[in-house]
Order: sequence, then C-alpha cells, then structure tokens
Amino acid sequence: MALTPSNSRMMSPWGNSLHGSIKLTPSNSPYPKNTPLRSPVKTSRADVSLSLKQVIGTTTNSANAFDGVPSGRSFAFTAGAAAVIATVDDEQRVSQRFYRARPTTNPLNPSSSIYGGPSTPTQNESRNRTAASLREAGLGGSPMASPGGDWSDSPMGKAWTAKERIKAATCVSFSPDGKFLAVGETGYKPRVLLFSTASDAPSDTPLTSLSDHTFGVRCVAFSPDSQYLASLGTANDGFLYIWSINARTGAATLHASNKCTSNVNRIAWMGTNLVTVGTRHVKVWRIEEPTPSSRSVKVRQSEVAFTLTSIMHKTLPGRNCLLDTLLEANFTSVVAVAVNKAIVASDKGDICLIDDTDGTQRFSKVAHAGFAVTSMTVDSKGRLHLASSGGGLKTLSIQDTINILTPPPSPPPRVDSPTVTLSTNANQVEAVVALIDHLVTVDSQHSIRLSNLCSPDDESSVGEVVQKLPAHGDSVLGVNALSRPNAQDASFYTWSASGSVLFWGPDGLCKDSMQIPLEQMDGPDADTNELRTVKTSASGEYLVTGDRYGVIRIIDCNTKIRQFDFKAHSSDITSISIFEQKESYIACAARDRMVQIFSKKNDRWDLMQTLDEHVGAVTGILFSRNGTQLVSCSSDRTLVVRELVSREENGETISAFLILRTIVLKTTPISMDWDADQDDTLLVSTIDRQVHKYDLRNGQSLSSFRASDTEGGDAVVLSSLVHIPRQFGTPLIAGVSSTDKSVRLYDENGTLVARDWGHTEGLTDIALVNGQVAEENMPVQKSLVTVAVDGTIFVWNVDFKPHRQDMSKSMDLLAPSTPINQDLLATKLPLRRVFSQSELARFQRSPEEDAATPTGNRSPKLRKRVSKFSLAPTPRLEPSPMPSSSRDSRSPATTLATGSLRKTFRNRSPSPPSPRNVQATKRRSSVDVRMRIKAPPNEFGSLGASTESLCRTLRAYRKRLATSSDTLSSELVREVERELAQTARAVGEKAKVKIDETAMVKLLDQYSERLVTMLDEKIAASVALRARESSEADISGGLASPAIQEEEGERELEQGLEEMTITSNPGPQATTEDDVLKEEE
Repeated sequence: MALTPSNSRMMSPWGNSLHGSIKLTPSNSPYPKNTPLRSPVKTSRADVSLSLKQVIGTTTNSANAFDGVPSGRSFAFTAGAAAVIATVDDEQRVSQRFYRARPTTNPLNPSSSIYGGPSTPTQNESRNRTAASLREAGLGGSPMASPGGDWSDSPMGKAWTAKERIKAATCVSFSPDGKFLAVGETGYKPRVLLFSTASDAPSDTPLTSLSDHTFGVRCVAFSPDSQYLASLGTANDGFLYIWSINARTGAATLHASNKCTSNVNRIAWMGTNLVTVGTRHVKVWRIEEPTPSSRSVKVRQSEVAFTLTSIMHKTLPGRNCLLDTLLEANFTSVVAVAVNKAIVASDKGDICLIDDTDGTQRFSKVAHAGFAVTSMTVDSKGRLHLASSGGGLKTLSIQDTINILTPPPSPPPRVDSPTVTLSTNANQVEAVVALIDHLVTVDSQHSIRLSNLCSPDDESSVGEVVQKLPAHGDSVLGVNALSRPNAQDASFYTWSASGSVLFWGPDGLCKDSMQIPLEQMDGPDADTNELRTVKTSASGEYLVTGDRYGVIRIIDCNTKIRQFDFKAHSSDITSISIFEQKESYIACAARDRMVQIFSKKNDRWDLMQTLDEHVGAVTGILFSRNGTQLVSCSSDRTLVVRELVSREENGETISAFLILRTIVLKTTPISMDWDADQDDTLLVSTIDRQVHKYDLRNGQSLSSFRASDTEGGDAVVLSSLVHIPRQFGTPLIAGVSSTDKSVRLYDENGTLVARDWGHTEGLTDIALVNGQVAEENMPVQKSLVTVAVDGTIFVWNVDFKPHRQDMSKSMDLLAPSTPINQDLLATKLPLRRVFSQSELARFQRSPEEDAATPTGNRSPKLRKRVSKFSLAPTPRLEPSPMPSSSRDSRSPATTLATGSLRKTFRNRSPSPPSPRNVQATKRRSSVDVRMRIKAPPNEFGSLGASTESLCRTLRAYRKRLATSSDTLSSELVREVERELAQTARAVGEKAKVKIDETAMVKLLDQYSERLVTMLDEKIAASVALRARESSEADISGGLASPAIQEEEGERELEQGLEEMTITSNPGPQATTEDDVLKEEE
C-alpha cells in the first residue's frame, strides 16, 4: 500500500501495470455534491463575520522579512501571521493588502511532498521521523510514499489545535516580475505559501502550499528569471530546497535539495547560482539545468507532479568560499551586482566581493564601510545602499567598488561616502529595499520610512523622507477608542511600555504621538519603570497615565505639558477610569489593594477619597454611565459596587463613595465591561474561562457561559472583552485570548459566532471603534482593534448580515431553479388548510355534546347524573380530594341521614396549617379555583373600592348567619337570593371573561355530581324535617308534595350554578377558608 500514491492524480513512475485496476486509496468524486440548501428560517454563524481590515506595525527584524520590486512601487513585509504588500502611489500615499492562509485552506494547485505523500500536514509524527532519517542518509527524494502518507488528516476530521493555527510569517520574497509573493512561516508544521499579486486574486487562498520544512522557514528567494524559488529552513530544520515554479499557474515542483545546517543570515541569487551567507559561512550552490528529455513531456503538470518529483529531483551541489582572514566573521547580507558577481557584508563593516566569472568563486575583501552593516540593496541607478546599525545609510557606486585592482590592496580602502541619517533617534536600520522612485527602510522600532531615491542636489546621496509609517517598537499594552470629534481627529489610541502614545485615524494613519516621561530609579536592583495604562477624557483634551512606580500624570494633549503629578500608589497602576459631567472624577486602581479617587475643583485636581476595602490586587475599575456608581474588581474574587453620596457641611458639598454591595465570585476576575443596552448590568470574564453577566441592583448573576470552541470544546481565558450592540438581534461579546492568540465573538447565549487569528504573541487588549456613517439609512460600520506583545495593531471589520428569517422572502433561497414564468402552476403557493385545536376537539365529541356546547354568556345545561360514583379528577386541574368521596364506603341507607353526613364531614383528618397563615387550620375547598393573590389597593370612591367593601360586608354577614340564633322569614331569604343572583350576573357581564368552552364543560362535568349529591341531601333533610313537624302538629297537609320538592330542588340547583359562575369569574377579593367550609355546611 505504501507504493500507491494517496492522490489518484499522482501516477506511479512504473506505470499502471502494477496492481492492475485495483484502487487501494479512495479518491474524491469528480462530480460536485448536491448539497441541500440550508433552511432559510434557521440562523447561521455566517450572520456575523470577522475580516482583517488594517495592519499597523510590523514584526520585521531582519532583511529576510522585507522585500520589494525594484522596477515597481510595491514592497512587502511581515506582520504577525500575515504578509503585507504596500503600494506607493504618486502622492506618496501607501495602500495595503494582506495575505494570510488558514491551516485548513486548500491551495489552488495540488502539491506533493518530496517523499511521495501529500503535503497536507498529517497527525502521524512518524512521517517526520522517517523523512529526517532519509535526509540524514543523503538519499534525497524517494519515489516511495512515506509511512505517514496513508494517514493524512482531513481538515474536517479533527479540530486544529492552537499550535497548528498559530504560524508566524518570518520571510517574504517578490518574484522579479512582481507576479508572485512567497511567504515562509515558522511554527508547528510550517509552510511556504505562494500567492498571486493580481488584484482579482484571493488573498487568503495560496496558489501553492509547500509543507516540507519541519521547524521553520528562515529565507525564501526567487531567481532572476522567476523560474526557481529557494527556501531555506532554520538550523534545526537544516535543509535547502530549490522549487521549479510554473510561470502560468504558480505550481511548484521540487528541483533539487541538500542539507544546510549552518547559521545562515541571508540568501541571494547570483545568476543561476544561489549564495548563502552566515556565521563563518559563505557558500555557492550550483543550479544545473534539467536534461532536455525530461523537459519534452507535453502533459499537464498537475497530473505528473509525482512523476516529476521522482525523476527530476536531485541533490543540490554546493561549495564553500575560502574566507582567509575573515574566517571568524559573521556575514549579515549579500546582494548580486552582476550575473556572476555578488557583494557580501559583515557585522564588522567588511565589504567583500564574490567573483565567479571563471567558476572559481573567488572571495576577497574590497572595502570597509566604517560601521556594522545590517542590510544592503541595489537600486536602478547602479548604486549600493548600506544600512547601518546606528540608524544611517551609506551609498556606494557599484562600478567603483567591483573595479578595484586585483589583488585588492591591503588593507582595503575605507569608503569615503557620507552617511545619511534618516531620523533623530539612532535606531538600527533592520532592512532596506530600493523601489523605482523610493528607498524604503525599517528600523528597530518597526517604523517604516519612505525616502526619495536621490537627493535633488546630489544624485549620489539619498533624498529626504517623504512618508513615515510609525509603529510601536515594543509591546503594545493597551488600546482605547475615542469619541469624535476630538482634538487629535483620531479614532483610537494605543500605548506601549516604553511610554509612547500614538493616536490613529480611521484609515490607519498616525494623527499624533506623545512620549510620556518615565522616571527611572538608580541602583543595580531597581526595576525599570514602564507605562502601564492610559486614559483620555471624552473630548481628548487631556490624558491620565499610570506607570509601574504608581505615579499618576495628567497631561494636556494640546500642549503636551504635564499639569499635575501624584504619587498615588506604591506599585503598578492597573486601571484608570474618568467621569466628566457636572463634576469630574478620576479613579485609579493598583496592585497595592487601594483605589484612589481625585476630583476637580477650580481647575485643580485634589485627592477626594481613598478606598481600601479589597484584600487583593485591584485589577479593574469602572464608573457607571451616570457617574453615581463605581465598580472595582480584585484578585480577592470580589466585585465591590459603591454609590456616590453627598452632604452639606459649612455651605460646602462633600461627596464620597460608599459600599452598596459586594459580589463574591468563584474565581479571580480578569476583565469587565458595561452592558451596551442596560446601565446596571456588568459583564465579567474570569480566570476559569467563564463570562458572567451580573445585575448590580441586586448582585444576582443573570447568565454565564464558558468561552469554548464549537468543534473542539477547548476553552480559553478572555483577557479583555467589549460589548458590541447591533440593530437587530442581541448584542455580541467580543474578546481576545492569549491562550490561543485568537479574537472571538460570542452571542449572549455563549455560542461562538466568529473567530480569527493574526497575532503571533500574547494579545493584551481590545477596543470597539465606531466608524463614520456613509449614508443616512446605512448602519454605522463597527471595527475591533486588537493589540499584542509583538508590537502589531490589527483592525478587524465586524460585518452584520441580516437574519435568515428576513432573507427567506427571497425565492432564490427557497428554490434556485424556480422558473421565471409566473403563469405556471408550479410557481404558485401551495394550498393549506390547518384545523385549530377547538375545531379538532369537536371531532372527539358526540353530536349531542356538540349541540349542547354553551356559547356566549349562557350557562351550560347540566345533564342529570344518576351514578353515585365520582369521576377521577383531570390531571390539568389537579383538585384536592372532595369530602363527598367518603360516601363510596357508606351504605345507601345512611346516605339520607343528615346527622351522619355532618359527623363524617366534621371528623375528617385536618390538613397541616399553611405556612403563610398560621391561624388557618382548615383546608381550602377544592371547588374554590379563584386566584389566591390579593388584589392591589384601589382609590377611594372607585369601583374597585366599592367591590372590596361589598366583599367585606358579605363576609361579615355570613359570619353573623353562622353565629346568630335568629330566624329569617322566607320573603327576606328570597330577596337576598334574588339580589345575589343579579349581582353575580352583573359582575360576570362586567368582567367579560371568556372561558374556553371545553374547559368549562370539563369543569361542570367534574363538579356536577357533587351538586346533585348536595341537592339530594338537602331535599332529604327538608322532607324529613317537614315530616317531623307534621307529625308533631298533627297537620294533615304538612307533608310537602313532590311538586314543591322539585321546585325547591330547581332553586337549589340554580343557586349552585350561580355559585359556580362566581367561582369561574374570580373577583377582586379571595374567600377565606372558614367561609367556604361554612357555606358547604
């Protein structure tokens, strides 16, 4: 199986006779997949996208990471994980384009490994070990597939780990014709990426991806004819590859390779030969042309990649130069000045010449620069520019340098050309590149300067600086957004540990800069002072800085003069917050567990209060939007909320912040920010990789989620976060993580909606910047600015797309192949008839029940129940057991006995007392289904107040009836019954409560048996009473006739229905349990 290529398009050099037509490795289908369309009503993660907009700064620290097109106006440099191509226009303005490829990105051209397998990174590390053993044995490329080639991982098979995502771009190279850009990476399984520089070519998809280096790629260089590309690995990798490049498609195949374990600083092409220079190393590698027979194959290169790799690959021959007296020199740069001549410079200022005219590669020292040379370049005017470690440039004539007599004089002459200083600061020039009209340099502070190629007065010297792209030379510790308009006309500002504060516009140009003075203590054990945090006022008129020594400085941004200095803390200041309205306050927190508050009175800042409630380092502090609250978080795992209070004393207002509440967290808080929509809601990220939302009014946690990935489940710590509002949908939570150096977007439910990488070192801060509105009805463009320890500043566009519910109106999403002809029946909407729940319930009832279904305000007609057994209660209502259920165990003879009925009812076991009302020992009746909440108070004279008064009167009347021994006449009883019935009917009409017919029928069916039983008992008791009275009075007509009994029964039934109506329409006041029991008796 090892002999079968993993890709079906890679043919074996022995033909197809072996294995016949058996295919041991499955191949991809040539037909596209008919993937069903995503449902238009489901939301997708594509609703929010994160794209790189601007890169400020560079990670270039050598000439290998900086290159240009001598015949054009473009130059390239590295910035974190991206490569940047900058183009200079006629007005010296610089535009940028960024090139970066994810680990899962498939190149346009298939490429194979030199060991027979695919170049896609594999999870099996045995491939690298086997490959290393082959290379150490000097076997070069092998036609056999590597052992790990059969286990090539798929991008969808396993989630990429953090080390696979983060790859720093360390070297770049332009092809001489400017069509291609080669980028070398360093990190886990590094790649050599080949991009197209065409304007319509994608910047995130490379033409070719080569993954044959193991530790990192140190140098890449194109040959003068753009036919070959040389890639040199780091010293740990130890290999030099020469790739043959297809000028039309950009496909790469390996031409030759060899080991190179020396410490190489720079490589350059000298005609068809390659020169490598480094520490005690100068070597010339011979690139021989392939045989004509191998070049005469007229087939597609993508189909014979494996064949060409196996046949054409050979060992790259090379020979060292004799260094003579410079045997211990460290050569830093090399540049070709002719087809067979090159100039080499060392860090001691030695300028040497390699002359390979007769193939002897003679090496000789021809001059001395007078300073340490870091980089060299040749312009179109035949001049050699030397970059100095002291920040200067020196220009030499190439013709005068190489035409020195042979052998050269000893000692060599010193160069008399003047040194041009590009800046007032003596920063080392790391790299220099010559364009057609400009000379571009990069210094040790990562600042890029564009100078005129020639001075107007003297063509032998470099002209003045016409454009400067400033950047932070060290770690960028923070970023904050500015509200516009402001004094600097900037959108945001950043600061670094060295004390530099830079103000940036929306286009990425530096609007203003400021250097904060930092005091340094004397002594060998003294710590170096650094700028820790910076905060500006809302208008940008002044800024407040805090350093490592605990000193607060208030500086005027217009004059750049310090106004006030305070020794506020005894250690590092961690956070500063400013509030400006009627009163102005500055709050600062530090690692000394203190919070200092300064107030402004009469244009002077004075200490207002010192807060010492925390027992750990205070890591953050924030003023509320109205300035009435101050929130601080600390490493003691607490959030302290303070409230502003004031009092008058001797005609003067004294203010202070008092603790309102303390919120105790499970772990240490890292960062916090206010909710974008709610003033009293705070977002907090903690060290346990959680994000919490707290309501400061009561200190309760509203929600929390774990900052994890969707596919792998790995969680990260969000070192800084911001809340992003949007016009539709819930706001988003954006954060940066130094765990995997990623920028993340979460929704409030904790779902990861977007994520990207770009920085190669730890991320320190993030800020939300609102752009200008282009049109009236268009939303404001929102951008995220992230900064990192590598000194780079990345600006990301946050693009909000409409929800798929809104996009579902488009017929293209529903059916892309829908005919355009609207007269066709297939284009019309399908028929629909959906039954409601009430309509479906009618099919489950008999016609008699459906005809007797009550409508409107009419009371339903009850069917007489003759069964003495009660039905089981419905699960939805869940009523308590009825007292009448005990009659199932009694004999029918005792049913008419009123005394035994009352005795059984009164002797039942009582329910436990209610915890809300200790005095109530009797259970509420199961028939009482009214609301058990107390009605809100009503105003005097209103209908609600009258209703409450009536309820109290009725309750008092019932209690009087229960305790009084007086008798009532039948006329009064009928009048009371009539008034109660009319009152109940009026209340029902007033409430206009619509009761579901099905629920009413179930309710009446459930309690109808109890009403019939109660009527039977009352009729039996009445008959017995009348019989007893008739026997005692010896009255012949005392016994009531059945007609009278039926009339009384109907009246009792009507009264019971009215009570049911009142119960179904709850009134403003609930009935007590004692009243219900007395009514039942």
